[in-house]
Amino acid sequence: MAGTWDPNAAWAPLKDDTADDVGAAYGEIMTRCPVARVDEVLGGFWAVLSHDSLVEVALNTETFSNVVPLFNMRRPPLECDPPEHRSYRRLLNPFFARDRIAAFEPDVRRYAIEMVDPLIAAGEADFAEAFALPFPTRVLCRLLAAPDEDWELINDWGKRADQIGAQTPPGSAERAAVGAEIHPYMLDLIRERRAHPGDDIVSGLIHGDPDLPSLDDEALLGIVMMLLSAGHNTTASAIGNLVLRLARDAELQSLLRADPARIPLAVEESVRLDAPQQAMRRVATRDTELHGCPIAKGDWVWLVFGAANIDPGSFDRPTEFDVDRSPNRHVGFGRGIHLCIGAPLARLQVRVVVEELLARSSSFTMAGSVRRAEWPRLGVTSLPLRFK
Repeated sequence: MAGTWDPNAAWAPLKDDTADDVGAAYGEIMTRCPVARVDEVLGGFWAVLSHDSLVEVALNTETFSNVVPLFNMRRPPLECDPPEHRSYRRLLNPFFARDRIAAFEPDVRRYAIEMVDPLIAAGEADFAEAFALPFPTRVLCRLLAAPDEDWELINDWGKRADQIGAQTPPGSAERAAVGAEIHPYMLDLIRERRAHPGDDIVSGLIHGDPDLPSLDDEALLGIVMMLLSAGHNTTASAIGNLVLRLARDAELQSLLRADPARIPLAVEESVRLDAPQQAMRRVATRDTELHGCPIAKGDWVWLVFGAANIDPGSFDRPTEFDVDRSPNRHVGFGRGIHLCIGAPLARLQVRVVVEELLARSSSFTMAGSVRRAEWPRLGVTSLPLRFK
């Protein structure tokens, strides 16, 4: 039988910065049940907490559908199911291939240096506001071949979308309204690219896939919206989470300064223990059951990645940050067909930021109180740092 759980109450110690890790939010409920019932939060849902149960649901796309438009419009491939999903992923995958992402690194590193040097020179800064939030937006402009100077417009929209999305159900009027704010800009970009195609991702979407109908402007808008909304706030959170941990852990910071080759391992462990997207939703397509819990057709089922990543049945010392953890089969980027398509680009950004921050400073520490986002996002909205 399921226990009941209030994610907002459980999250309060993290949000108030009186707890160090997500064990405070999930530890108690996970001792009682792998699946919990949540009422009066995000419209009510079933929370899948254990690692094995989460993987089971993630792989069963026939019973647990991802067609739940968050902004009253579908954003493929995230918000679609097989077989359609396969065609969209095939269309997008080349733009996240190893060689393509490697070609991004010089620009990503240039942005990082341009933006981190003034903070270090100033001695103190709110790293969340001055760097972690805007930096991924500049990288997304590069991905879309949008003008670099447009990052502020897109960044402001991304912050509003994240704030509205934190506590309103999928398809709410509030979500639809904030989603519509960016439509004119994105439609102008799509139409400009139809007239002047290049080798960027928007041009590739316009070129299309033989297994998909030709994509009109509204269909393209949904995909570009997915790239923006899914690619911005999660990456900003991943950067902020690891930098926060380094600022508070002098030993870990010294370890990575002495051995930068271990930074990619630290990125993976950070995504496990401090998963930026703590949970994502599915909808049941038929009556079913999970660990004795009756799931009705139409019920929302949330995969709680943050809990699964600290499941003691799957991870030794689950709430300990272990740079050398191996294997590290975390689900911080999801699991199954909806594994984050932008994970290679997110990994690149976090790695480069940490490399440059460590290389260009002798130390950085906390300079005030941190503020964190609402569940189901784990990220910093304010991160005051002092640099040397």
